Amino acid sequence: MPSSEFGNDNVMSSPGLEDVKSPRIQRVFDYWAALRRDRPFPAWPDVKLMDIYDVAPFLAVLDVEDENGAARFRYRFCGTTLVEARSSLAPADPTGRWLDEIAWPFDPAPLLVACAKVVNLRKPGLLAAGEVNESAYHLHERGFFPLGSSDDAVSQIIVCVDETRAA
Repeated sequence: MPSSEFGNDNVMSSPGLEDVKSPRIQRVFDYWAALRRDRPFPAWPDVKLMDIYDVAPFLAVLDVEDENGAARFRYRFCGTTLVEARSSLAPADPTGRWLDEIAWPFDPAPLLVACAKVVNLRKPGLLAAGEVNESAYHLHERGFFPLGSSDDAVSQIIVCVDETRAA
């Protein structure tokens, strides 16, 4: 399994996404890169979920909030496929809640680390299938894409989650 890489000096390449297997994550990256143009990342108002309606059910949008100098992540949006996957958890729809305070069927630490890296490095990243200790029957890739209205601060992260088959 390839390890995740965050960041790349070549801003026109797909930083950390060269090993992506999910066409959905690749679709979000291509959309994100088109919106970004020559900026480090696009802003949330640039994103129109209807432009990527085919992958929107697999997306979450997290607001990045400062809490005593550390980034904390709150759900702004959670797509229907992700909510359905959480149907056995309470709440199924985490919108408005903190990433680190909702129930998970696995240890969410890799998700929190990935989000923090995206904020700190201001570049997209990937958690490959198997990097989150989840069921061997349902492995997921996760792509993380920074958003922000200024070039120096990430204010939101788009997360695309897609099931992959074990190799």
